[in-house]
Amino acid sequence: MDFGEAPRPSVDTEGRLYGRPRAMPDETLVRSGPGTPGGELLRRYWQPLALATDVKDLPVPVKIFGEELVLFRGGNGIPGLLYPRCMHRGTSLLFGKVEEDGLRCCYHGWKFDAVGHCIDMACEPGSEQMGRVRQPWYPLVEKWGIIFTYMGPAERQPLFPRISICEDLGDDEEIVAVGGLANAGNNRFRTDFNWWTVRDDVMDPYHLYFLHSNLNGIQLISSWKAMPKVEFRATPDGALSYAYRDLEGGGVLLRIGQSFMPNLNATDTTSDKPCQSGVDWTIAIDDTSYRSFLLMRRKRGVPESMEEFAKTGIGSGSWGGMYKSIDEPWTLEDRQRWQSDYETQGGQGEISLHSDDHLSAKLDGGVSIIRRMFKQNAEIVAQGGDPVGVTFDEPYLYNVAAGVAILTDGKKTGVAGFDERITARGAATGIGLQGPNSD
Repeated sequence: MDFGEAPRPSVDTEGRLYGRPRAMPDETLVRSGPGTPGGELLRRYWQPLALATDVKDLPVPVKIFGEELVLFRGGNGIPGLLYPRCMHRGTSLLFGKVEEDGLRCCYHGWKFDAVGHCIDMACEPGSEQMGRVRQPWYPLVEKWGIIFTYMGPAERQPLFPRISICEDLGDDEEIVAVGGLANAGNNRFRTDFNWWTVRDDVMDPYHLYFLHSNLNGIQLISSWKAMPKVEFRATPDGALSYAYRDLEGGGVLLRIGQSFMPNLNATDTTSDKPCQSGVDWTIAIDDTSYRSFLLMRRKRGVPESMEEFAKTGIGSGSWGGMYKSIDEPWTLEDRQRWQSDYETQGGQGEISLHSDDHLSAKLDGGVSIIRRMFKQNAEIVAQGGDPVGVTFDEPYLYNVAAGVAILTDGKKTGVAGFDERITARGAATGIGLQGPNSD
């Protein structure tokens, strides 16, 4: 039986998958555990651990940078962070009893204070051994509604830093902390991939134009539908992105994003009104999951930024106009028909394979800056030096220049103190507001 001529295979041999080198992540960027270059760099800074409200009358399990720890707050109000295995016989202090001055192991009653001193042995009162053992611990600072920890070498512990938006508050202003251990973990806003994937996104203003505004309709705010003119600049402690959009009524809308070493970011709210950004940290839980912390400065009792955010429908059934509630399982077909950050970030896999990347000079200038700076500072730490932003004589100041401004007739419209901070930063770094209508 004649079935006709068999199809001829392609003779094009270029670009085939077979024989292609195995794709790999950039290990310095993605690994956060002890002893890794990136992990040692992250440990040289004070890092958010939990919201103050996360810690009540029971010990709290916390995982950060691949380390399992136990956080508690004694009846005296002092928080402590301890290695979870009791130094006596290794049972978990997660099952310990919180007392006025410490955490007591449930097995034989050894009690440890907030910095690991053994202060009581229930079965051996007055034992000399009590002064010879100490539960491993990390130091804590509680500030702005967040509990921070330093996990690096004791002899290189820096002073706790300053953040410009948290200073010089008016009587009607407050700092609000969001995030922590209760991060959203539902099926649309999961945190089940590497922390660096999220960090790359901070210096990516173009995805606001395409993904959030033109692919599936306007997901956030209408002004992002216009293609921006973007400029990226390196700073001594990170990077800035300037995205300019012409306004219909004249003038220019300027959105400034900012990244600080090693994992602190500042981006404006989902608003096109003049405002200054809050700051947020992306914290690696381990190499395939993360959590976030956000600090916002706002008028006391007037959560303007959160109201603007809520209007987008994020976290509700109206997000994206999809027909399913946010808590209902989203199928593969749902996610193929309507995409947002989880699909683009989580779609890179648990850990992105950076050797596959082909960065664009136009789109990825900011991404390149922060990747390069992180690796350079990891090398500084590996050689015994101190990374940028780590100081010992006076607290380091993170000067936040991010936010939204409107440029009209050579004038800038922002919020009180916003322009002054940018001007001060420009005097120190040569960076300031620039644009077609800026003064």
